[in-house]
Amino acid sequence: MLPPRKPKSNHKATTPLFLLLCLLLASCSQVHPQKVTSDGQPDITQNQIEDSAAESREIEPRTFPIDTFYTLLVAEVAGIRERYDVALANYYHQAEITKDAGVAARATRIARFLNARQAALRSARLWVELEPGNADAQLALTAELTLAGELTQALVHAEQALKLGGKAPLQSLAATAIGHEKLDEQIRAEFARLAQTYPKNDEVALAHAMVLRASKQYNQALTLVRRIQENNPGQLDAPLLQSHLLVDLGKRREAIELLEKLVSVHPSETRLRLQYARLLIREDLALARQQFAELVKQRPEDGNLILSLALIQYETNQLDAAKPLFDRLLELEQHQSSAHFYLGGLAEKQGEISTAVRHFRQVEPGNDYVEAITKGTKLLASTGEHGENEKWFTKLRQQHPRQEEHFFLMEVELLRKNDEPLMALKRVEQGLAAISGSGRLMYTRALLNDQLGNAAAFEQDLRNLLERDPENATVLNALGYKLIDDDARREEALDLISKALELEPEDPAIIDSMGWVQYHLGNYPAAEKYLRQAMEKLPDHEIAAHLGEVLWIQGDREGALKIWNDGLKINPQSKIIPAAMKRLQIKESLEQHVSDN
Repeated sequence: MLPPRKPKSNHKATTPLFLLLCLLLASCSQVHPQKVTSDGQPDITQNQIEDSAAESREIEPRTFPIDTFYTLLVAEVAGIRERYDVALANYYHQAEITKDAGVAARATRIARFLNARQAALRSARLWVELEPGNADAQLALTAELTLAGELTQALVHAEQALKLGGKAPLQSLAATAIGHEKLDEQIRAEFARLAQTYPKNDEVALAHAMVLRASKQYNQALTLVRRIQENNPGQLDAPLLQSHLLVDLGKRREAIELLEKLVSVHPSETRLRLQYARLLIREDLALARQQFAELVKQRPEDGNLILSLALIQYETNQLDAAKPLFDRLLELEQHQSSAHFYLGGLAEKQGEISTAVRHFRQVEPGNDYVEAITKGTKLLASTGEHGENEKWFTKLRQQHPRQEEHFFLMEVELLRKNDEPLMALKRVEQGLAAISGSGRLMYTRALLNDQLGNAAAFEQDLRNLLERDPENATVLNALGYKLIDDDARREEALDLISKALELEPEDPAIIDSMGWVQYHLGNYPAAEKYLRQAMEKLPDHEIAAHLGEVLWIQGDREGALKIWNDGLKINPQSKIIPAAMKRLQIKESLEQHVSDN
């Protein structure tokens, strides 16, 4: 608990007492790499206290009103007690009241330490206003303006820092500018001007080269970074950027050779080795694996590096080497979803179905989420564990109510593919009971009824869908295609397919339907025209079956056999082509054609 506020007084705090207070309590004044305690709060180390004390000794002696002194004391005590919000509020408030540059500086540093961006920007502006000749103040404001996206103003203060002898973070500023959708012409011009004004400043030159690269002026940027490298061989940002530029110019091998030399000279420079390893992935996977292995040795708790090495091991089928790396990610609690996804894949490859499913079920929403669900449920279905799949999909629908329809459709499709149409139909009915207006579920139910031979139910669902959406080309085509089989309804089929084709004239499935109905109406030349057009747009075994039959009926036996043979190459398991041949009693002819070719 903070001590009670003292009554207002006009007494002045003595400078020695204030300095002693700073020495003992100024633990929040410096911006250091932020660490956190087990409860997630920033961790103030002894080094930070000592650094802050050293800074406090440089504060220009002055006196403060006792209430100001007391407020700052409360702020420092709050910092010690990890009440950083109180410390920041008090310091900023007193900075505005006292107009003291030292207090404003302290407020800025506390805010930056806490990643309190708005407070840091306000404090930095005040600090610069009070002490414009301080390079550190200009640098702090440059950084905060950059983070706020106020790049033009950031450049103004960066130049002020340069004039005062500071080292402005222009590479960070350039990286932020490049990250915008459109690199502003004014920003480009400012970087060019600064490069001319400070021709010997490597930071300025590198930032300018980055902007040139973003503007695809690769050769100009390359000339610039090579000049930097010649003047300062120890400057590693320049050759690193040079390697990127060489890749941009299509000189990948030259970039690899450059990085190979640099890595041999600077073996502990992670950035260089990482860029080298990334370029090697497309050129020499074995050597890339070696480089990532070395990177992991250098930084054994870097999840990004561990994942990269694990993926290379996985892709090159080094499964025994990949598994401990994915396990390590789980231990570190980094990239856990990716680790579970690939551990599931490893277990699947090794035939450990239950282990694979367990890992797939632990993948969280993200890039691999849907694929993990697909793989896991497919494995369960292959072993006949439809009950487990039902539980899984039920849980998914509860967790993601907005995706309820999607997960019903996934489950139904899985059951259908595993020859469980009745179970699939039951699940569709459950889906429609939960989502009564779902057109996708109704269309799926129609297809399942068609598969089960219930033509009336199939047509009823499609008619209902057309009442709601009379210009749905997919539904029009599906119904029209089905009616082709009924001699008495082929004209109706033609009308439906014609309307679908008007709506979607480039759809190969609808073009195929038009060819097929023309064939059944006896219009063979028109049928051939449409079916050849469909086959050109989508080489497919079903279209090949139709086109081959049309050619056979017209007497082009050789052409028909060739088309069927091509269709079987597309899908060797096709049942449609053999059915057409059997219907026409020509299986032997195709076998002879295949053997001759």
